[in-house]
Amino acid sequence: MKKILILKNDRVGDLFNSLDGINSIISDHSDYEVEIVLSNISKDLNFLFNLKNVRVSFLPYRLSMLNKFSFFQKILINSYDKIFILSPKNIYFYAPLFCKSKFYAITIKNSNKSRPTKFLKNKLYKYLENNRDEKKINESINSLIFKLCSNNSFSSYKNILNNNPKGSVLFNKNLNLFKNFIHVHYKNYIFINNGWDINKFFSLLNELSKEHNIILTSDFGRFDYHKHFLSNFSYLDFSNSISEINLKNKIHYLHNIGTSDLFKLVSMSNSVISPHGAMTVMASYLDKKVIDIFDQNITINAFREYKPKNKKYNFLIIKSDYNKILFKINKFL
Repeated sequence: MKKILILKNDRVGDLFNSLDGINSIISDHSDYEVEIVLSNISKDLNFLFNLKNVRVSFLPYRLSMLNKFSFFQKILINSYDKIFILSPKNIYFYAPLFCKSKFYAITIKNSNKSRPTKFLKNKLYKYLENNRDEKKINESINSLIFKLCSNNSFSSYKNILNNNPKGSVLFNKNLNLFKNFIHVHYKNYIFINNGWDINKFFSLLNELSKEHNIILTSDFGRFDYHKHFLSNFSYLDFSNSISEINLKNKIHYLHNIGTSDLFKLVSMSNSVISPHGAMTVMASYLDKKVIDIFDQNITINAFREYKPKNKKYNFLIIKSDYNKILFKINKFL
């Protein structure tokens, strides 16, 4: 059986920007063995590729010398027919010098750090360039990756990836909680940097809860603001499998929820409100109504490269005027 290798040891949001392309590769090569390399950051999303001809392996996001050696050993031993470089790390572009596989790649043009050099680019079988020196908004990175990977138009592909992961015991015990709700995701530094203290954010939640049930999540880890959420709302604590839920409440907090449970949560929501990042890209992939709270201080490339095909996607530039923000959110909802 012929083999294909897809290199995507990248961040979670970047992975979701590649899923249309990866889906097209798997669809077009049902008689191939497909190996997808994910990063440890996105390893809990490997359920997406639970298909009979697909297997998943892992590499760190940042490669050590040992990781690089293992990569070259892998491609020399396995004799892949095609290799897709969807995570454009410099080391991958040297592989065509040592391997007879056909290499497909997304390359980067940047005045400060282009990848790869012109010499190495000429060794690729096919490539498309992400021009980060371009100031105007052209094609999204999702569209570029799809064009690189696909043989047909987008509409000709059915999504064959697994979008229904098995939930945790705690999640499945509380399924009655996840009905007719808005999912709000909190990123502390985005709100704080734009003049929103925790009390102002609470006011927003309370106003929204007058018309909607709200499920609140925040970044995984140990943060001071978690204690405010745990003391003010009923909650599920996934780190300790503790349930303190009052169904009469309109706001429920899910503390340290795991990736597969979070994916299920987004898929069951009516809409998602979150700062720009993995959460909004995941929600867009699942075709949910999205309110993307976009920090105007974010790198311009993040805005230029992300152009969602989801027609229910709304950008909201966060500012300190609370009443305007609340008005726009209610208008979008």
